[in-house]
Amino acid sequence: MKTIRDFLCLAVSAAVLFSPAMAEDSAPLVYEGTDGPGKGKHIVFIANDHEYRSEETCPLIAKILAKHYGFRCTVLFGIDEDGHIKAGGAPVPGMEALKDADLLFFYTRFMKLPDEQADLLVDYFERGGPAVGLRTSTHCFNGQKGKWEKLNFNYDGEDYRGGLGEQVFGNTWNKERGQSHYGGNHQMGGRITPVAAAKDHPVNSGVTQMHTYSGAYSSQPPADSTPLLEVQVLNTFEASDDINKEKPIVNAGWSRDHYVAPSGDKKEARVVYTSYGASEDVLDEDARRFLVNACLWAGGWEDVIKPDLDVSIVGGFDPVPYTTGAFARQGVIPSDLAAWDSQVMPADAKVWGVGDTDKGMVSKLARALKSRPELVKKLEATYPEFDASLYQGQEKKPKN
Repeated sequence: MKTIRDFLCLAVSAAVLFSPAMAEDSAPLVYEGTDGPGKGKHIVFIANDHEYRSEETCPLIAKILAKHYGFRCTVLFGIDEDGHIKAGGAPVPGMEALKDADLLFFYTRFMKLPDEQADLLVDYFERGGPAVGLRTSTHCFNGQKGKWEKLNFNYDGEDYRGGLGEQVFGNTWNKERGQSHYGGNHQMGGRITPVAAAKDHPVNSGVTQMHTYSGAYSSQPPADSTPLLEVQVLNTFEASDDINKEKPIVNAGWSRDHYVAPSGDKKEARVVYTSYGASEDVLDEDARRFLVNACLWAGGWEDVIKPDLDVSIVGGFDPVPYTTGAFARQGVIPSDLAAWDSQVMPADAKVWGVGDTDKGMVSKLARALKSRPELVKKLEATYPEFDASLYQGQEKKPKN
């Protein structure tokens, strides 16, 4: 039985953990646009994946849409117990922002949310809100128990097969009917171009060719979709003409005009999905252009789309490599990114894993560093404890 002292200790702990200062610093990141076609419209971004640095991609695209086009853009992150942005596997406070959202930009992987947060996300889809989904959003939930078990990517029930990813975006992580690995992460880049039949689709306006460091998924577009993009795997990590001829061209994105909400009701709503989206990918102008176009089309604002829309980066952008359990910037709170001229992420934020000599961590970093010689130089210049020789020949073999 708990004593009065126990409850007092809990109250003190809660006051420390959720102090007003921390709550303010860790509040949702909001970019308030002023003038432009997006004035009065609200886009909510959810960044909560373990691997591809959605916590960098989302604020970058949000700043572009807010600064250049006047949208109000709210970015929600996974937040740890210290109020810091966490790369996946954390609750996402601030879901109340979805109540008046005109569009959801969704970039998540294997989430497991408190019911009250999942409730708000489900409510958005139940009202038929449009959505843009990136890369791992097809397998957005994993391990969700109880009330919202049906959201999981591997849910087998006929009432919501494949979970939220398959029912909303059209795919889940399933080799037979959805997606699987294609090419080697950190080893093979991808050349993405518009599907010929969809070159005049508004989402492809001004898009010619992009290079993506996240390579390719073997994605099977749903039968009720319009294929928009296709990807050719390269033999190089950087952009080149060295095509991997053993890897045929596969789909890299599509649009839909409806989805199935968790209740089982069909919703008439625009959806765009693409299998790229690592923060390194959006260094490419056409990669940013496609995502901006996708938001404008999905939200019903396609009259704004032009081939030469301004998709220039707002503030600084210096993405770190995509890797699960390494490289994410540490100790960053949402308010660190609030200024228009702020860098995504802050240059002085510690990079996860640098200086760690654990064998598993060394292998993770080594695999990513092998294809990034410029990053090795940057780490050597920034961190005195970084020893490049520690990672030579220590990388794990890439998975296909």
